[in-house]
Amino acid sequence: MARKRKTEEGKSGSPAWMSTYGDLVTLLLCFFVLLFSMSSIDVAKFKAAMSSFRNQIDIMPGGTSLTDDELISNGISQVNGLETIFDNKVPLEEEGEEDADLTKSKLEEAKKDAEEINEYLKKEGYENEVEVEYNSNIIKLTIEGEILFESGHAELTPDAIKLVDVISVKVKELLADKTIQIEGHTDNRPINTARYPSNWELSQARAIAVGYRLIKEHNIDPSKIAATGYGEYRPLTDNSTPEGRAINRRVEIKLVSEEYKNIDELNEVEEVE
Repeated sequence: MARKRKTEEGKSGSPAWMSTYGDLVTLLLCFFVLLFSMSSIDVAKFKAAMSSFRNQIDIMPGGTSLTDDELISNGISQVNGLETIFDNKVPLEEEGEEDADLTKSKLEEAKKDAEEINEYLKKEGYENEVEVEYNSNIIKLTIEGEILFESGHAELTPDAIKLVDVISVKVKELLADKTIQIEGHTDNRPINTARYPSNWELSQARAIAVGYRLIKEHNIDPSKIAATGYGEYRPLTDNSTPEGRAINRRVEIKLVSEEYKNIDELNEVEEVE
């Protein structure tokens, strides 16, 4: 009679490797919890870091944009402030009185520069072709698109070349502590050509054309210039009328301070008389 084989019963519990692995994961968790518990957030440094990302021109949809405000004098407008990418704003009182004084000083300087530009344009016969606006960190020159380009094209007309050459004189004078942001805008009439499939391409080509003129003919450092095309998506007024479309077709040249901190401060600064 054959003997019955004894079957070995498996060991109860988890395998040895699983216990080692579990210990390792637990130790890692404890290690990172300990690091987190020892860390602390410096509120002042955090706000400073967030402020450095605020009001960067044209890096995101819904970023910063100039808004119209009260006419100051001689065709120059002071704009209150710029919408920010972040909802949480650092109140002016938290920035300190020293920063507020600095902002007021910069606003006075910007007003002086804007008035000089306007007087210069008036002297050269371009008082009505260019609108000058400013705040403490930006001086914006708005040029009607019809002055610069023929419909559906991005090549500067002879009259446009003269105007850009005139503007370049003042731009170069103020460029030491500023950069140039050139923005192209169109109306909402569609375009679909081999060269310009949409208004985006057309508006950017127009901004680039102005930038090339400043670089090639007036030796402005290319690292100081950025060109952006917004197409039809940032209108100043309704596109339903020919007059409205003419206003929306434009090129904006913005002289932007390289060392500004917080354009929200403009909301707290009173008009400089």
